[in-house]
Amino acid sequence: MSNFWKIRVKQITAVVVSGLLLITGFAGCGKNTTYITDGELWGRADAKEIDVNTKISGRVVKLNVKEGDVVTKGQVIARIDSRDLEAQVAQAEANIAALEAQYTQATAQTGMQTGTAAAAVGQSGASQESAEASMNLARADYDRYKELLEAGAVSKQIFETYRTKYETAQAAYRQASASVSSAQAGLDVTSVNEANENAVIKKIDQAKASLEQIHVSLDETIIRAPFDGVITEKYVEEGSMLSTGTPLVAVQDTNDNWVNFKVAETSLNHYNLYQKITIEGRDGKTQFTGTITDISKKSEFATRRATSERGDASDIISFNVKVQVNSGKLRPGMRFRIMEAAK
Repeated sequence: MSNFWKIRVKQITAVVVSGLLLITGFAGCGKNTTYITDGELWGRADAKEIDVNTKISGRVVKLNVKEGDVVTKGQVIARIDSRDLEAQVAQAEANIAALEAQYTQATAQTGMQTGTAAAAVGQSGASQESAEASMNLARADYDRYKELLEAGAVSKQIFETYRTKYETAQAAYRQASASVSSAQAGLDVTSVNEANENAVIKKIDQAKASLEQIHVSLDETIIRAPFDGVITEKYVEEGSMLSTGTPLVAVQDTNDNWVNFKVAETSLNHYNLYQKITIEGRDGKTQFTGTITDISKKSEFATRRATSERGDASDIISFNVKVQVNSGKLRPGMRFRIMEAAK
């Protein structure tokens, strides 16, 4: 074999071996990671952050924090003037005490009236029964002597005597019946008193509910941190007059942060929920490993518009992929690129 062909064979062999080694190397890497090679994908960091607002109006009498301060959940951030609410509490408590005294007096009076009326009803009822018995007896005598008068067995004078007794018994019965009605009216008055007592009870309940609401507002004069975090912005100063809903400070949770990536629909198949993702900052040194916690179901915008030069048939849209990091070193606004995604 000529020297030319020997050289060509060696060159071809070297190329084939190099290709096999390269393929083997990629295959070996593929056992651990899937490399995202569809261009560099950059995202922006974000974190849980809320504005702490006031639920009541008033003047800020104390502001305990400044930007950059670390706070713990429940820590007092600020105080709002509470003197007006404290005066309302005192007034509401006095009103409740007055109503309760009124109720106590009303129940005592009702109890006395009820006892007296019940006794009167019982007594008048007994008198009515006695009067009715006397009237019935007098009526029987009257009827008998009337028959005797008609038969000529008794004189008219004797008959008139029994007629007078009957009329007197009738009058006594009518008087006893009137006493029963009067006593019953007394019981009706006690029923009205009981209705008034119930009305006072309702007023007491309403007053207590109002007092509870004032206590809630009074508690709102103490502004507390909603969670552990850091003060990222201060909106007011001591002495500021606040209206309902005014923000005082912004609190950021340094242990609840993530990076949002806008992934083109053509690359979305590389990402899955709960997949581990390695990301790198713009300094080329800061790296984190996060977890995909959300892949949006709704597209956000077109990553690449269709153009005739590229021959695209339609726009390529993007979807948000949220990579949860939860590191105190990550700051909102930082930019990160995806390096690799573990299987």
